[in-house]
Amino acid sequence: MAGESFRRVSYELKAGRLAGLAWGDVTRPPDIVFLHATGFNARTYATLLAPLGERFHVLAVDMRGHGQTQLPAPTFGYGSWNRHREDILELIEEHVRAPVTLAGHSMGATVSLLVAGKRPALARGIALIEPVLMTPSNYGVAQILGAPLWWTLTSRIARGAARRRSKFASKEEALAALTGRGVFLSFTPEQLADYVGDGFVETEGGGVRLACTPAYEARTFAAHRIDPWTALSRAPAPIVCLRAEKFSTTRPAAAERLIAIRPDARCAIVEGASHMLPMERPDRARHAIEAAALMASPGGYRDLF
Repeated sequence: MAGESFRRVSYELKAGRLAGLAWGDVTRPPDIVFLHATGFNARTYATLLAPLGERFHVLAVDMRGHGQTQLPAPTFGYGSWNRHREDILELIEEHVRAPVTLAGHSMGATVSLLVAGKRPALARGIALIEPVLMTPSNYGVAQILGAPLWWTLTSRIARGAARRRSKFASKEEALAALTGRGVFLSFTPEQLADYVGDGFVETEGGGVRLACTPAYEARTFAAHRIDPWTALSRAPAPIVCLRAEKFSTTRPAAAERLIAIRPDARCAIVEGASHMLPMERPDRARHAIEAAALMASPGGYRDLF
């Protein structure tokens, strides 16, 4: 499996160990912190992020309940991605100790926005790749008692996650079973191998199981007790956003609201891409991250995007 391009890193948080991968100059603080989508892990994006290591110090971490990170991940009471926001804030404050460009895909993009909105001084711009953004009314519904559980039980994507096969005899068997199926249909063999590499852990009885359990993934898809719109108004520039042409999690109404709140944001639609944009068009995703990082630098290149 792929993986020789990265360094494994880990950080002790108050609740446990946060695992991650890094590329680039280890002698300076990270320039970019990248966050993955629901159910994935940092290594899934290795082919996207590795080239950025030639210019930046890049850190990608496994969020709570995902990949190789060892933090408590109960499903009971889990109704908000603010859980992940607080972990990343602790990581930056206690271990990075310098402002960073925040970047992410799907949930990771939205969590990046939440981090930047709560502590703007810790962010030097954001690259949002297919962020999950809903209308204010949807976020209002999320505050209703029992809404996260109700969404877990009724949402098509959450119910699909809950039914995922979680155990295989080996990573090789998991790789064969996932090839060309579902969300992995557009993954290259190397991308899928990277996902499987850190997306499964060995079990005591032999075999492997999903690191992000189906139950936790399902609850993550329903944990929308957040306020990304207030975060967007407070987040520092530059803000770069990429949307997919097909099946985007940033619907047109949300995209219009994003621009209305932040007319300084640089937004683009990637033609032909789906929600798996970072895997289908890593060149465009990489350029968006690079643009956000460079525009935030002294004398940055504001005409890049």
